[in-house]
Amino acid sequence: MTWGGRSVVITGGNSGIGLKAAQALREQGADVTLGCRDVARSQRDAPGFEVRQLDLADLDSVQRFAEQTGEVDALVCNAGVMGGPMLMTTQALERQMGTNHFGHAALIARLFGRTKRIVLISSIAARGGRLHPGSTAEELVTPPAYDPMSVYANTKQANLLFAQELHRRVGDRVPTVAAHPGVSWTNLFLRQLRENGQGWLVPAAKVLGPSVLQSATAGARPTLMALDAPSGSFVGPKLLNQWRGRPHLLDVYTTGSDPVTAARLWEITEEVLGIPLPS
Repeated sequence: MTWGGRSVVITGGNSGIGLKAAQALREQGADVTLGCRDVARSQRDAPGFEVRQLDLADLDSVQRFAEQTGEVDALVCNAGVMGGPMLMTTQALERQMGTNHFGHAALIARLFGRTKRIVLISSIAARGGRLHPGSTAEELVTPPAYDPMSVYANTKQANLLFAQELHRRVGDRVPTVAAHPGVSWTNLFLRQLRENGQGWLVPAAKVLGPSVLQSATAGARPTLMALDAPSGSFVGPKLLNQWRGRPHLLDVYTTGSDPVTAARLWEITEEVLGIPLPS
């Protein structure tokens, strides 16, 4: 299906796989809006796109963005943070979970009924997520023993669980698809090095990263395929343990397919956000 003449909102689409997906959609004639934290910088990084302010780490910003958004054909929940020190969002949620999961869940809830399709970007890191039926809100909001990459894995598991649960609840009324980009070279890796106090590794990473990992253009292809995939699907590359290659329909990871864990995450998300989720 071509996306010419259709409207798409992409969160964090000013760099990496989000920008490559936005550029590909624009080439098809789609009307693409980018929701980004820093509008001025994003306008420099992504010239020619409509850019509107959206800070997923601030639920008030999410509400303002949603209130200013009309009908859209697709919402792509792409933005995210990975690793780094323990930091909190404006509403005192752990930053990674607050941005990657809670911020996107709030945006979906507030735009539901005005978007015709939802795509959530997960990661192969979701395979290592440890959310379970007994998870508590406190564990997600203020993890007691903070390990940045374990928390990141939990956020990507949450993205996949949420996509599956939303599909179970609304079905084809609003098709929901999850995707992962494989392991693609984006600014997330450089940002993680800087936030971990390893900025001295950045020059070497800039040389080695693009030669070892697949390109952001390749990493964006699962997003584009997800825009036309059946509701409940999971899209990503499958070569080299799903690190790279053309996108395919994949089996949902065990960590992302348990309906009991997904239902528990749904309950926690409504409790934390204080707003009803779609049904």
